[in-house]
Amino acid sequence: MNHVRAIILTGLCALPFAAMADLHISGFGSIKFGKTFGTVDDPINIGERRDAIFTADFYDVGQYDNDLNFRPESKIAIQGSYSFSPKLSVTAQALAKGVDNFRPEFRWYYLTYRANDNWTFMAGRRNIPMYYYSEFYEVGYAYPWMRPPANLYWWQVTQFDGIHASYNFNWGSLDHTITAFHGNEYSYDNKEMNYYERLYGNPVFQVDEFWTNITGFNWVIEGASFDIRMVYFQNDRDRTRFFNDGTIDKSPSFSQTFMGIGGSYYLNNFTFLFDANYVNYDDPERDTRFPTYLLSVVYRIGDYQPYISYSKADHHRKKATNSKDLEEHQLWSIGVRYDFRPNIAFKIQFDKFDDQGGPGWDYHGSSKLLAAGIDFVF
Repeated sequence: MNHVRAIILTGLCALPFAAMADLHISGFGSIKFGKTFGTVDDPINIGERRDAIFTADFYDVGQYDNDLNFRPESKIAIQGSYSFSPKLSVTAQALAKGVDNFRPEFRWYYLTYRANDNWTFMAGRRNIPMYYYSEFYEVGYAYPWMRPPANLYWWQVTQFDGIHASYNFNWGSLDHTITAFHGNEYSYDNKEMNYYERLYGNPVFQVDEFWTNITGFNWVIEGASFDIRMVYFQNDRDRTRFFNDGTIDKSPSFSQTFMGIGGSYYLNNFTFLFDANYVNYDDPERDTRFPTYLLSVVYRIGDYQPYISYSKADHHRKKATNSKDLEEHQLWSIGVRYDFRPNIAFKIQFDKFDDQGGPGWDYHGSSKLLAAGIDFVF
């Protein structure tokens, strides 16, 4: 897709001055800092102690330790959208994250065609619509917390190159949007999987993770006091590890199924949020499953939004001898958001992460984190 990026950039730079009226520029960002407290038994190096580590961003491996740090969650992004006509537009988004030394990367670039009031088609690179907040996960201003719970949004692949077809309609008093999507993601040198290899001391210098034939749909239902989002998709998964000695290990290929439902309910000054997901691997010898869920309550008092949330992630292998003592963790979060400007929010949050994994699976380690910062849009 590098040629697509070049075409978009060249086209935007070559726009005549008169056409700039059809170009809309926006952006978002976060400036956040935090630190963990205390040390824990090192789950990898038995008998040793290490700083408590809190992973705030699994996909990009944004982590806090005992040293005050601004990099794990700070970011800046700019997005440009150019309308060729009332029906056809192109959008590109460049994102620079502290965890990547603020090196900009084009995360989104896609064409949108609005055929009529009901049908919309998109083609290009976007986030996989896996979770309730997937399509605006990086926009911190869009949600009440410091971040969606990291142990729920924990997959090593979150984007893909593909096509979307959306149909929206009204049925009674409810608005509906049904979107079908299909695409592929070829994640060379996957950052999260590379991290786990280094964590265990494996002599691996690169892990490639391919999700192909990603095919599914999501259905959003909106009412006066609630919204619900359901998703279902399947894909094929391939993983290849490259060792320092030149050895190449290709894991057995299999398909996986992702199902989820999330939503919000608004009652006076309260907002109740939930997100539940279930992933099943089609690996007959293990029958691997990943159930996860989130529950959160937010209360608005003027410009303030105190909140509390709980999330749980688990990993089972139904056909394994020991199916329970695998990866498992829970996260409690409490904090407050203060909207001190129309486009800027200050947040402070305390997280308590409990790693409940069995022997060899408790590699995250338990931790406590205090973080604060601002989210903004422009």
